[in-house]
Amino acid sequence: MAIVRKAVAALRAAGADQATASFGCGVQNEMNIDAGKLSLYRSTVNVSLSLTALTETRKGSVSLNKYDDQSIEAAAAEAVSMARSSQPDPANDISPARPLESFEDGQLEPDSDKMYERLQEFIAYCQERYPITHLEQCVLDFSRGESFFANSNGAEFEQRGGLYNFSAMFTSKDGGNASSFNYSGAVQKNLDQPLKDWGSIDLLMRQSTEQTVTQPVQGNFSGDLLIAPDCLGDFLGMLDGVYTSDYPIITGTSPWAAKLGQAVTSPQLTVRSLPNSPELAANSPYTGDGFRTEDCLLIEKGVLRNFSIGLYAANKSGRPRCPSGGGGLMVDPGELGWQDMVKSIERGLLLMRFSGGSPSDSGDFSGVAKNSYLIEQGKIVRPIGETMIAGNLAKLFSDVKAISRERVNYGSAILPWLQAGPADISGK
Repeated sequence: MAIVRKAVAALRAAGADQATASFGCGVQNEMNIDAGKLSLYRSTVNVSLSLTALTETRKGSVSLNKYDDQSIEAAAAEAVSMARSSQPDPANDISPARPLESFEDGQLEPDSDKMYERLQEFIAYCQERYPITHLEQCVLDFSRGESFFANSNGAEFEQRGGLYNFSAMFTSKDGGNASSFNYSGAVQKNLDQPLKDWGSIDLLMRQSTEQTVTQPVQGNFSGDLLIAPDCLGDFLGMLDGVYTSDYPIITGTSPWAAKLGQAVTSPQLTVRSLPNSPELAANSPYTGDGFRTEDCLLIEKGVLRNFSIGLYAANKSGRPRCPSGGGGLMVDPGELGWQDMVKSIERGLLLMRFSGGSPSDSGDFSGVAKNSYLIEQGKIVRPIGETMIAGNLAKLFSDVKAISRERVNYGSAILPWLQAGPADISGK
């Protein structure tokens, strides 16, 4: 805490009316698999210090990777100078006073021997179970860190902890045929589970072996999308980016800007933001703008309960700040198994991965269905390639037909399979 307190004092001494400082120091221990073999073990250190000054309603910010007294004083003077030359904005403010709160979670030191054992176990499992699947790159790391926040109102937070993160990218090759690459990952507090069981890695590797020969769908049609958990996270991110996050709320481009408390999606959909949930490995006890996080509902049975906006966007738009900070997403489960959901689809796609550009301000999206499957007459028929999908995000989530009882825990989010549509599907 001494560093951020010193930084706040330096900002005030330089002429800031209000001041905020955040400091993070982390060490990452990383083991890599490249081309199927253990190739790297390294440790890296990251240090970052951010200072923000408000002079009246003018704002200036500086980031640096040094924290000696001279560097802090120089950065504080620069932040105040930037604030004085910026445009006034009454929405600029800092969080209110709050006594120091300390948080500690997870391990503070890596188990390097266990990391090595788990990676060797993963390589052996893949070679035996999926011999045509090539591990292009896999990274298992342990990140431990300390973060601190303080402002001139007296709000203070500190957090210490460590997490294991595993990500795997792979492709399958059978003779002259090869699948599209795929990837997944998750975070955990410990190494109790084999790496194949993290997130949906094992399922995606099995599917990769089925995807060395693909065909596009024939013609164009409207059909349901059965969106897998890995892909659902992307769609929820797009939904947030268009409808509920800082930018669309500040600019007024969000079609939901005036719909707080109103139905915006299917009543089957409930989305929670639970940054303090014990079910998640990665917790966020305080927000970047200095508030203690509180678990909340974002969408409750189709009704918009909260935007995901911070203090500045809330002040700018006159709408309430999100008490959770927007992290720790969980979608409530449904009643059907995801494979039973397939049976209700006459013609559509099992959408495992989506590759597309940013959606429009109105929520229109288009892109390519990757690592995905054609569904016909209630059965998964075959893997597909060169197939486009298009639709509107608000309409898609208004047309939710089922949500699976199974969910995948990624450590930072818990997500199910979701059936919605129709969407426009086009092949050759």
